[in-house]
Amino acid sequence: MFDIINNGPEINPLANEVSLKGSKSDLAILVHGYTGCPREMKNMGELLHKRFNFSILIPRLPGHGTNSKDFRTTDRKDWLRKVYDIIINNENEYENIHLIGLSMGSLISMLSSIHFNIKSLFLVSPALYSENKHIIFTHLLKYIKPVISTNYQIEDDIEDPDLIDLLKNYSCKDYTKQLAELHKLMLETRKILKDIKSDLKIVHSKKDELVPLKSAHEIYNNVSSENKNIKILEDSPHVINYGPEKDRLFNELIKFYN
Repeated sequence: MFDIINNGPEINPLANEVSLKGSKSDLAILVHGYTGCPREMKNMGELLHKRFNFSILIPRLPGHGTNSKDFRTTDRKDWLRKVYDIIINNENEYENIHLIGLSMGSLISMLSSIHFNIKSLFLVSPALYSENKHIIFTHLLKYIKPVISTNYQIEDDIEDPDLIDLLKNYSCKDYTKQLAELHKLMLETRKILKDIKSDLKIVHSKKDELVPLKSAHEIYNNVSSENKNIKILEDSPHVINYGPEKDRLFNELIKFYN
């Protein structure tokens, strides 16, 4: 009799990791946000690969892109370790490693940069703070109410069953333990800003509904990077690369790496 090997939870097709082989000079690792998946970083990765022949890796953070049960077994250490391992496995293969992060992915990128030789950081909507003022209570609430329903409504024009599945698992409920882990990442990142020395670009929007603009300014004003720049957009949602100013984001990405 053969033992059945459990390969873990099924990965949503939209959450598959992306790997594009380019030059051995530059590797860009793109890190998605909290409850997100590689899908939200794919357009930026493909642009860097096509324009500059960068090698591209877009990992799927543990617990993301599968289901809510799987997500609730993970914490910030799992998310950080995934990116740390990728850097360790590739740092001897490439001359330069660039980290590109969205929201929580920006926090993971900044924390990674103080432990490894990271050439540059491109941060989109970096979640140093949250517009959710109740996030500080999740450290206690996680023991009392681990799951809270949100007011999120899946739009009627969304027909893709894979996207609907992701939204049902990650947008229709809040998981207080994981929100507490996100808040810990925010607190940890605030403490190490002065240790960041990598070349830095921040893109943030005045209309970000999840992360206040002060996040971008605090990072910019406190890092030790000699080469740093900040771009504030006027009319974008939190995930800028899906919004009306996505082309401006892509132009900033190209300018930064030119």
